[in-house]
Amino acid sequence: MKRRLFSIALALTFAATIAQAQDAPKWVPMYDGIDVATYEVADPLMKVCAARIDITVPGIEFKTTPPNENFEPETRETTRQTTAGFLKDSGLSVAVNANFYNPFNAQTISTSGDANLIGLGVSDGFVESQPVANYPSFVVKKNGDVDICVYNEGDDLSEIQQAVSGNRIVLQDGEVLEQTDKAVHPRTAVGFSKDKKYVYLMTIDGRQKGFSVGATYEQVATQLKNLGAYVGLNLDGGGSTTFVLRDAENEPVVINRPCNATKDKLRFNANGIGVKAGGAPKEAPEGFKF
Repeated sequence: MKRRLFSIALALTFAATIAQAQDAPKWVPMYDGIDVATYEVADPLMKVCAARIDITVPGIEFKTTPPNENFEPETRETTRQTTAGFLKDSGLSVAVNANFYNPFNAQTISTSGDANLIGLGVSDGFVESQPVANYPSFVVKKNGDVDICVYNEGDDLSEIQQAVSGNRIVLQDGEVLEQTDKAVHPRTAVGFSKDKKYVYLMTIDGRQKGFSVGATYEQVATQLKNLGAYVGLNLDGGGSTTFVLRDAENEPVVINRPCNATKDKLRFNANGIGVKAGGAPKEAPEGFKF
């Protein structure tokens, strides 16, 4: 993976003021049907990366990590890889990490290998992991519709083309949901607009004093709403939080600054969610040098 000094072309910059950050974000067209925005919130200090996907644009296609070659439920559901590797292997334009997973330890986060998803996971119609109580899902249906909802054991999953799961819905019907858990961490989230025309992928960096402290669940919801989302789901975060774009050479460029402690800062996650889009990048995304 190419590593570059942190500088994001034209409007892809973190040098935003508080007022700019909380106004409607400035979206930069990056691929056909995908716009990108990055901005800073000063209090609390947060760096936000986001993609806005217009699902009505021809050629837009969601993808999740495929099943393990030796698939076995609850034993070998997927194969761990970095979000950058997922983007490149799947030919995507943008990708973020997705489900919580196990086994989760110092070895598994730094190496490839067998993984099990926590919550519903579907890849190209193949059910990799069954629903789990208290783990809502973002789904892309075979008819192209999107939704964020709770699936239960035994539910009919035949309509689902792609699915990933998080640990809680944070934004519902345009309202920030109150949460008892006020912990601050790096975050990854997904949401969609009221008319379901746009899907939003978002990361907030954290655990980096002086750069980005992270966000509570309610702050995740607030930023999703700021982007234009009407419903939003929190995905796996912490050291897993990664936001990746494709450059003109089809190489992955990490746009956020993960806090993971592995050598190249990129965690090997159980799955990711991303989007294929037509055309070369309209701007040149450049990311961090680790």
